[in-house]
Amino acid sequence: MKNNRKTQTLAILALFAVPFALITSCRKSAEEIAALVSESEASEIVENAVADRTAGMAMPTVDMARIIDAYLNNCGVPGDTTIQKSNNGALASYNYTFGLGWLITCNGFGIPQSAAVDITGNGTLSTAHWAGNDHATGNLGFTGLSPQEPAYLVNGTYTLQGDVTGDLRRIDPTFNCTTTISLDGLGISKSSYEITGGTGTVQVTGTNGQGNTSTLNGTLTFNGDGTVTVTVNGHSHNFPI
Repeated sequence: MKNNRKTQTLAILALFAVPFALITSCRKSAEEIAALVSESEASEIVENAVADRTAGMAMPTVDMARIIDAYLNNCGVPGDTTIQKSNNGALASYNYTFGLGWLITCNGFGIPQSAAVDITGNGTLSTAHWAGNDHATGNLGFTGLSPQEPAYLVNGTYTLQGDVTGDLRRIDPTFNCTTTISLDGLGISKSSYEITGGTGTVQVTGTNGQGNTSTLNGTLTFNGDGTVTVTVNGHSHNFPI
């Protein structure tokens, strides 16, 4: 009789142990939750933040090169404008409003030397893998304004902050993301307005609904052939501007 009771008790405990094991196995540790953005996801987020076809940094920066060309004779006179950008393409859809401000500085002979540029932007974006809305701010410096220079050189920072949703993510599909791009010698041809080279660094910080944060750092190389290479923790991703 005692053996039967012992067997029944063990069976009951086993029944309770199974769901408990399932519950604990589904729980993620704090370390796992903190790493909520993978290297490959960060690379795709950077692509969206940079590429012209997703209304990224390249779009208003190249537009500013064209504007500076048109205002080279307005030394010391602040300028500003607002532009609307939208697209419903097969690869990406976006709707953005950019505010652009600039101030051109000339030397004593009236020859343009540099331009200080401020960019603000608000909009929405949708691609095959990502959707979201964000706010952009840029503080850029343009040099190479003198007529004999073949390209503008751009240095400075460009930051996007907002909520993004990854269609392929099973856990925390929507999170808040801040992407900061630091440019070093980004070249823009004065004849074609194409990006001809340059480098940069990037930082992607994601925060989920539970307040857990993950930050990944990487590098940018503008290859001069219309493509960009982003490398995050050894993971490299090449994409067209």
